[in-house]
Amino acid sequence: MKRCLLAAFIIAPLNLDAALPQTPLEPVYHQLFNQRDDLAIGQLIDVWPRLNSQAQRQAWKEALNAVVSKQCGKDLPPAAPAWLDGITLTLMQRDMPLSRIYRLTLSGKSYRHDLKVSLQLPGGNEVLSAIPVQYEPESEFRVESEEFNQPLSAGVYLLTVSSDGQQWQQPLALQGISGLGQIQLHGRTIILKAPHVAAACPEPWLEQSLLTRVDYNQIWWSRSDKMLLTPWPAQPADNVWATVAVVSAENRGSVAVRTEHRLAGPLSTLQK
Repeated sequence: MKRCLLAAFIIAPLNLDAALPQTPLEPVYHQLFNQRDDLAIGQLIDVWPRLNSQAQRQAWKEALNAVVSKQCGKDLPPAAPAWLDGITLTLMQRDMPLSRIYRLTLSGKSYRHDLKVSLQLPGGNEVLSAIPVQYEPESEFRVESEEFNQPLSAGVYLLTVSSDGQQWQQPLALQGISGLGQIQLHGRTIILKAPHVAAACPEPWLEQSLLTRVDYNQIWWSRSDKMLLTPWPAQPADNVWATVAVVSAENRGSVAVRTEHRLAGPLSTLQK
């Protein structure tokens, strides 16, 4: 009943606005009424190319939030193949003095070392395929995109991972990230605002790190599940780069999706 009421709440604004044409999202709402999140996510992926207004795209995002809310998206397809594990797609916004960039990272575990990764963005641009996959101890791997000056838009992202003649390809319906305001810097005071997440999802958490300015190797890291800043350790502020990140997570089946709003700069600018 609660899910039906939620879907009705999403539909209501569209029905009340006479200026809007009949919404192509009706199949999505039908599956929400029937509590078939697995079918609703497929409809969201199929309908995305047919949306032609900002109102429809906003309704699409609200319906996606409703689909994910039940089990934080863990009950959705896709299922990763046996040679992939712990797949995490991170969408990051990083704010630095006088600049803001966006970046995508795919990480996970695999006993294979011949992985080829590509990610097609909603606009059709392809990223990651030209970037070598980095292999780390304990079968971990990581591939990080170039930096983008434009936000990562909502829509359907197409993830492809190939290895040993096998290919795993899955579309992922994502909200994207744009102009996050979860961290604000006023003078040297860091103001934090936790993002809203579904009750089924883990609470957002805070990560802090220090890196050397020469090679940006990490020399200190801290995590707070209560969104509390940890005092910075004593370091020569002129030679250290600091980061603070608000992180939230949900799933698209076996793919974990992390959103990070990261503030970075010389420790002297982030330290009272």
